[in-house]
Amino acid sequence: MNHVKYFLIMYRMRALHCCLMAAATWLVLSQALMAHPGTDVAIVDLTALINSSPESAELRLRRASCYLEHQRWPEAAADIDHAATLSPDHADLALARAEYFLARDEPLAAINALTSHLISHPADPAARILRARARARNGDSLEAQIDFQLALRHLSEPKPELWLEANALIPEPAAALADLETGLTRLGPVPALEERSLKLELQLGRIESALQRLTRLAAQAERPETYHHRRGDILFQANRGPEARIAYAEALAAIDRLPDWLRRSERTQQLIAQLTPLATSQL
Repeated sequence: MNHVKYFLIMYRMRALHCCLMAAATWLVLSQALMAHPGTDVAIVDLTALINSSPESAELRLRRASCYLEHQRWPEAAADIDHAATLSPDHADLALARAEYFLARDEPLAAINALTSHLISHPADPAARILRARARARNGDSLEAQIDFQLALRHLSEPKPELWLEANALIPEPAAALADLETGLTRLGPVPALEERSLKLELQLGRIESALQRLTRLAAQAERPETYHHRRGDILFQANRGPEARIAYAEALAAIDRLPDWLRRSERTQQLIAQLTPLATSQL
């Protein structure tokens, strides 16, 4: 074997060794990340950033939030206090303190922290939402409703989940239904809000309104058979057998319009078996 061939063989072996070592190192790092997912990794990363930028109040508050998820109260409190010394007027400082108190089930302390903040920042929706939750936790549903409504007013695109959270505090079904209608007008036909509205309509005995809602939802849905099925059930419970049969037949007709592969699925076949006698029997 000449020197050139020997050199090439040794070079390739060394390159292969380096690749294998790199792969092994990556495997170890990947396993380490998997062993400490989510906030564990975030705490490590934030600690490294804090070490390089010790004057950052923002980084301290972010790490405090991660500590709260792990119920590491002393570390969270220390980071919040340190952030307060670094930036006493930081916009998120009051929210961080309130989240700390709420995590420790101290809603009154959270309310006090946020009230002083809202005096100077009355249009802060995040603070309003947090104080609403603290007030609800403290048993003051009426004041919580007020905070939620003010927060929703200041948000340009509130999430449906937030609207439902606020709506759940309204004790009177009729008032809760009116609030949901306002939400649907503002947010559009959100399924979760429609479902909650339907439940309240049935609770209030507004059968016609519930039936009209299901008819509208069926017309908008890609899979309308479920809504027709529910209309049939409501009509049947209201002793309106002929109308119930029509609704069940409409559900079967909607299934017939599905693609073959979907119509042949086990779930759809079970629904067909359930609907067929309902659509043909004398209810």
